[in-house]
Amino acid sequence: MSRFLKFRPSNYIKRLLPKSLFGRSIIILMAPLIMVQIILSYIFFERHTDAILDSLAQGIVGDMQMVCDLVDSGMDDKKIAKLAQQNFDFKVVIDPQGKVVKYGTYKDRWLYQYMVEQLNSRLNHLYFLRIFGDVIHIEIPHERGVITIETPRKRLYSRTTHLVIIWTAVSALLLFIVASLFMRNQIRPIRRLADAAEKFGKGSDVPFRPEGATEVRKAGIAFMIMRDRINRYLQERTEMLAGVSHDLRTPLARMKLQLAMMKKDSEVDDLQSDVDEMQRMVQGFLDFAKGVGQEENKEVAIKEVIEQVVAGIRYLPLTVSVVGDETITHPLKIELFKRCLTNLLLNSNRYSDQARITIDKSDKFLTVIIDDNGPGIPESERENVFRPFYRLDPARNLDSGSVGLGMTIARDVIRGHGGTMVLDDSDLGGLRIIIKIPC
Repeated sequence: MSRFLKFRPSNYIKRLLPKSLFGRSIIILMAPLIMVQIILSYIFFERHTDAILDSLAQGIVGDMQMVCDLVDSGMDDKKIAKLAQQNFDFKVVIDPQGKVVKYGTYKDRWLYQYMVEQLNSRLNHLYFLRIFGDVIHIEIPHERGVITIETPRKRLYSRTTHLVIIWTAVSALLLFIVASLFMRNQIRPIRRLADAAEKFGKGSDVPFRPEGATEVRKAGIAFMIMRDRINRYLQERTEMLAGVSHDLRTPLARMKLQLAMMKKDSEVDDLQSDVDEMQRMVQGFLDFAKGVGQEENKEVAIKEVIEQVVAGIRYLPLTVSVVGDETITHPLKIELFKRCLTNLLLNSNRYSDQARITIDKSDKFLTVIIDDNGPGIPESERENVFRPFYRLDPARNLDSGSVGLGMTIARDVIRGHGGTMVLDDSDLGGLRIIIKIPC
């Protein structure tokens, strides 16, 4: 019962509907056309055609009764046949020796019913009716013999009647094709806008020009304004932080020089450590401000890039194994992706001695999984570690050389590729980092 109550016809219909705007637009175009065809067919065949066929059958039977009346009057057979041919398009033959073997109709088909109704109500004689080929054939027993009347079938039904539906269907199909072409041209700008927005979200700046209907043009112009604002904001942020970093380096260098000339004691050593830490924070902050930058995507072999990153990190006691197909390729911003992997591996190196990188690719995502055997990160802190300058205490402190930007920069790079980065438990006992970049 509960399963029945959960069923909703509207949900079932939604699953059947196409997902794309073009597919739904086609249904919007087709539904009225199909309804018009159904209504037209019903009205034409069930109402209009029925009335016309009944009227034509009435005329044919009335002419047959006229022929019978002429035979009753004693008119000559040849004269009757001539008059019937001239006025009714009948071929009449009176056979004094003929016999009607069967009465009624030869078959029970849809055209017979119109003739039978009129023959039963208007013809004052028995009859045998047969419709075959293009001929309506009727035999009527009479005192003077069997009257055989043949008339063309087109007097009752024209072969062109069904062409009305065919022509309406063809015209509806032509209208549908024309409308679908126009609809496709209207939807194409929306698709281009969606593609441009998606690629911009992945860090690729593609040329885009607003086109299409007024509303679509307004959306395109709004997207271009938003894109320019975001790019301008990123550029201003980078320039501002680069200037701050440059300005801070000079007084920091002066402070280091003065500390080097001072007499060594515990206070001087503490100040020297503080200055070094400030330099690392300034450099890390500058790296974070650069974000995804303007680097272009290039198709690269993922396993080869990862192996280059592992080999390029000096003094890395961490044991790293790379698992994956060497033929897997994907468009990436190479330098930024290397920076991301470097930050993650250096982070694993501080707290573990073994790491494994697994590569996989499906039709939708490139997946890179990094596992280590370190202490891991509590579930409640997994989102916090992506915040700038956030450090887990006491395990991750200033003495480790970290300023709390490694994970932030790493996720910033992955988001710049349109992907996601999440943390989980590793089967090695430590932390698992799952990176997914859409294909």
